[in-house]
Amino acid sequence: MSLCLDIWEHTVVAPGRDLVLPDGCRDLILVHTPGAAPRAFVSDLHDAPVQATGFAPGTRLTGHRLAPGTRIDTARLLAEIARAAGDPAAPLPLIAAYCRRDAGIVEAFAAIEAATATTATELARRLALTPRTLQRLFAANGLPAPGFWLRLARARRAALRLRGDAPLAEIAADAGYADQAHMTRAFRQWFAATPAQLRCDPYRLLLLAQSGLAVPATGEQISTR
Repeated sequence: MSLCLDIWEHTVVAPGRDLVLPDGCRDLILVHTPGAAPRAFVSDLHDAPVQATGFAPGTRLTGHRLAPGTRIDTARLLAEIARAAGDPAAPLPLIAAYCRRDAGIVEAFAAIEAATATTATELARRLALTPRTLQRLFAANGLPAPGFWLRLARARRAALRLRGDAPLAEIAADAGYADQAHMTRAFRQWFAATPAQLRCDPYRLLLLAQSGLAVPATGEQISTR
């Protein structure tokens, strides 16, 4: 699997706030503001919705979305991006040089995204590891515990089904939630909205359909991250 899931662009047209929903990814984002030197940053890993602010109208953002679990040498990556002085061809080889996913992490995320486990204990069993070894694997790569990823993947998979007409109770059961109320609590945590509210919010549904944990690459990115 490539380290870069998608390359997206966004131009800020007016001052305001842009919603960013948790997707399990960090992005290398290049910022081109008229009259200023290009700059870059690496986005945070979010566990709740945030509002991206501070970009002047006319600012163009180019993001390289990195696969979940990617380990980033942030300081060296950004230093080399700065030396490239806005060269549009620079990010991909630099990502390859300063980012990586260990083999154990690749295998773990493949299991998480395939929905073969709902708990960290089940995930460890499928990977032929002890729960403690699995925890150490994620910690050694600077990642939240496995439970974080399992819960987020389940919520994102369930959210994708809101674009259809399946009953919410059916979606909750198929996703492995104890009941619809359990799914509602999870959605409020991750997306700051209930399933019913999300189903009536095309913009948030479009955000949730963007590539990331448990959602294939689409090539259509609209958020500023």
